[in-house]
Amino acid sequence: MMSTPTEPFEAGAERPTREVLRASFRVDVSEAVPIDEELEIAGGLIAPAGVSSPLGILVCLPGGFLSRKYFDLDVAGDRSYSFAEAMSRRGFLTLAFDHLGIGESDRPKAAEDGFRLGVEAIARANQFALESALERLAAGTLIPELDPIMPGITLGVGHSMGSALTVEQQAAAKPHAGLILFSFTTRGTPAFLNDDQRSYAHQPERARRDLGEIARRTFGGSPYPPSASDSESGRRAAFGVGTAPQEAEEALHQASTSLLGLGGLLSMIPGGYAPAAEKIDVPTLVVVGDHDLHNTEGLREELPLCPDFSAMTLDDSWHCHFVSNRRSVLWDRVGDWASDHFQPQ
Repeated sequence: MMSTPTEPFEAGAERPTREVLRASFRVDVSEAVPIDEELEIAGGLIAPAGVSSPLGILVCLPGGFLSRKYFDLDVAGDRSYSFAEAMSRRGFLTLAFDHLGIGESDRPKAAEDGFRLGVEAIARANQFALESALERLAAGTLIPELDPIMPGITLGVGHSMGSALTVEQQAAAKPHAGLILFSFTTRGTPAFLNDDQRSYAHQPERARRDLGEIARRTFGGSPYPPSASDSESGRRAAFGVGTAPQEAEEALHQASTSLLGLGGLLSMIPGGYAPAAEKIDVPTLVVVGDHDLHNTEGLREELPLCPDFSAMTLDDSWHCHFVSNRRSVLWDRVGDWASDHFQPQ
């Protein structure tokens, strides 16, 4: 475990400081997936030191080509880029997970098994990892140095593909009291699709049924392709930072990993996650950047059962909002929303 002091968001800003505890853990999720081998999901905990009853637990899932490290960025020693640390100042504990197959999590030994793991199985594995982590957190066995913490509410937090998989998990298991979704939409990214992929638009049942084969045709021999498109447009879509310093893009690459092919591909197909989105019935905040892959238009209609919907467009922000020069505004907005909506039980 590592304990580090927090720093102010900006020079001269009046912000409370609090020590932050960081640690990694692993969870065996073999029971949750239809593969006959031992598979573990890697997770990270970031908590305000000395707090036995956090305001809530933020459960974070990363987007395409990014690992859980995205939620705790360190840009040339500047900790003000860390979402988890900013939320720790608010009294929230963060659990961030690498999806099965990417980052530090295990991947199936056989590529064929990876192509068989559709988004439903991926969501089940993430839910199993969450339930196990919360049980161990309450028992004081998740992190040996941390006293038992009785789980109160959890809030699902996702970025891009991770937002879609957060919605998938919430629709299936309803673990969270609310959702914070960065760059979420069910509209997909049709401009980045080929004719084969585009033919599945707005046919979610067909797309899910054929997802393994679509991924095989798209990615070839691996369900976990190692890098984004080499084209300038593809690179900027994944890691563009706009006016943020060059070090910010380098930090994103340090947090990068292989793509979770099936999860990412379905998020790009229009309507792929629509059936799950239509079941969301908890308060939800959606954040997009003003130079993002999409805007806020139509998002409310994509979540028809959501009882309390909010949307925010972050100025001077591309797809990866956490490296925006306006990130302190984002931390305040997200922290205020979470604190206003949810109190410890």
